[in-house]
Amino acid sequence: MVLLLLPFFALFFVSLSSAARIDLFRHHKPDSIDFKPDLLSLLNKYAAISRRHFNRTGEHLNIVNFDYIHLQKRASAHSNLHSDRSWSGQIEVGFPPQKTLTLFDTGSSDLVLDKAAYNPKWSLSSKNLHKQFDFSYGSQHVAGDLYTDKVAIGGVKASNVPIGHGNGDFNNGNGGTFGLSFSNSENSGFDVQQLPFTWAAKKQHLIQSSTYQFTLRPTGKATLNVGRVDLFELAGPITWSDKNSDHTFWRITTELNGNKIENAIADTGTNFIGGPPDQVKALLDNLDGVSVKLAEDGSYEGFYSCQNPPHLSFKVLGQTFTFPEPAMNFGFIDDKCRLAIFGTPGMQDWILGSPFFETTSVILNYDVRRMGFAKYR
Repeated sequence: MVLLLLPFFALFFVSLSSAARIDLFRHHKPDSIDFKPDLLSLLNKYAAISRRHFNRTGEHLNIVNFDYIHLQKRASAHSNLHSDRSWSGQIEVGFPPQKTLTLFDTGSSDLVLDKAAYNPKWSLSSKNLHKQFDFSYGSQHVAGDLYTDKVAIGGVKASNVPIGHGNGDFNNGNGGTFGLSFSNSENSGFDVQQLPFTWAAKKQHLIQSSTYQFTLRPTGKATLNVGRVDLFELAGPITWSDKNSDHTFWRITTELNGNKIENAIADTGTNFIGGPPDQVKALLDNLDGVSVKLAEDGSYEGFYSCQNPPHLSFKVLGQTFTFPEPAMNFGFIDDKCRLAIFGTPGMQDWILGSPFFETTSVILNYDVRRMGFAKYR
């Protein structure tokens, strides 16, 4: 992959354009975690996206194994769209503005709000499109009606943004999901002509650059910058990827302690790093200080000494980023800490969830479809 260093003057120019910065936070992570609901939510999420993509294009994304998922359907309990350990930020919807917390999710493409988080009848600017959406799959039931309304992230506001108004409350701890993957007719769950916030804000000249910068410090301040790169968040140069060739997801290749994770989906809406069980087991077996356990459902887990955590780091586009212990920690069992990397039965692709994003400042530039990475302060 060819490296591209964006010139400093270009970054400076972008930083002067219309932009917004909001704080992100999450609920306290419990000390001991049942990770099975998270694995189930991941499977259902990508099964729904894959099914929708196939129905519209006839193309298989090959992210999940549908034969495996079909066998799990009857045995599965209800699962939420996201857990309360997700990174959340406040947005405003409608006029007068209704404030709600949403998860900014680079692994999905649409803005979906819970029934309790947004009431279109209270907004003078809402418009009922008289259409429905349905993201349901397996034990995950997400459906409702489609509206358009004003949406604001900090000082960046856009009008006529499509919103899925849920007929229930699907998000545990959040009021909705703000999708930030590539939205198009092939992968959007909304059959509408209106542009999602990412492009509506650009077309309405509210931002000069369709740039979203995630800086998720696991034990410090976490932020999302919209419309610019905030250089004051950074402690080093930005390395840029080649143009993203996937028209559905942000993808990147990385190495964890020399073990390659290839063409993985970068997904802030998932709380762990997951992948095909055999590949995850091979990676975990190669990590010093990590023991591997096979669970009853066929998933693989990694454990390490809480008193002596392993030294792990990701290498991305030539830069090395430390994997901090608070980011790699997914709870504990007895005196062992669970690593936030799971071999997930039914998954055929790697998913780099929020623990990966907590190692570096990640910049998504939709205009040129490139990802940037830099050390954060």
